[in-house]
Amino acid sequence: MPNYTYPDIDPDDAAIKNKLGIKSHDDLERISAALVAMRIVEITAGKGPQASFDAAHLKAIHHHLFQDVFEWAGHTRNEPVRLSDGTVATEPLLRKVDGSPFLPGAHIADALERVEDKLHGDKYLAGLSRDVFAERAADLIAEINAIHPFREGNGRTQRVFVEQLAQQAGHELDFSVVTHERMVRASIAANEQDDNGEMRRMFREISDPVRVEALRKALDNMRALRFPIQDRYIATAEPGHRVEVTLAGIAGDQFMARTSTEILIGQVSDLPKPRPVREETFILEPTSWDRGGRPTGRGGRGR
Repeated sequence: MPNYTYPDIDPDDAAIKNKLGIKSHDDLERISAALVAMRIVEITAGKGPQASFDAAHLKAIHHHLFQDVFEWAGHTRNEPVRLSDGTVATEPLLRKVDGSPFLPGAHIADALERVEDKLHGDKYLAGLSRDVFAERAADLIAEINAIHPFREGNGRTQRVFVEQLAQQAGHELDFSVVTHERMVRASIAANEQDDNGEMRRMFREISDPVRVEALRKALDNMRALRFPIQDRYIATAEPGHRVEVTLAGIAGDQFMARTSTEILIGQVSDLPKPRPVREETFILEPTSWDRGGRPTGRGGRGR
């Protein structure tokens, strides 16, 4: 196991060794997030690594993002890296929150090669409709995340990778409207329950400019009210998914409703008639989102 913790610090708040000399996990998270965000801007501007969509590309993205933070940036967790202080960083065995292991380090290279071969055989998901692309890209993220090739930074590295893949395939993905809680739930469902449904739902949404804009508008309003959005599962209503909700409020052509576990943003045109009042529970049957706000059906009156 790597010598990443510091004996004079509470282990629950200890940071893994880093180039910044930060010993608090929370401080490292906060400061590194800003540094990585700047590197993401560089990649968005076309100043990042060449997009070849193979293991080397994934590692190059990780190196670019985390070059200011970790000496082992760009190396998978099974690769021993001698640090400047003489210690060796390596962590071939990495466990999930529930204690079960991610893929053993010895199998990472082969697993990434299989992903590469599959992508190549699938022509890098080019020529697909948006919905089909979204589902295939969601499955790809789930597969790479199950490998969990890096000690830290897997999520951000994978998102850049798949964003570049989407761009090449003629689509767009916008992760800026995905809350932390939503990403965690989708990842847990995929990796621990072998269920990619949550991830596919998320990718269908973030590949749809209309739903992205609706969600961004709602998130901006919640931020203005200092609502803790990152701790909540917030999504647009999924077309065709019948669900019982409680109306929280209406603003313009959008409404906000909640279930026991989610906050949903929908189109007012999808509300049943007579229109529910605030705190009323009803059955929502969302229809397809479109720019004109003209859905093909109606919700059902509740109780």
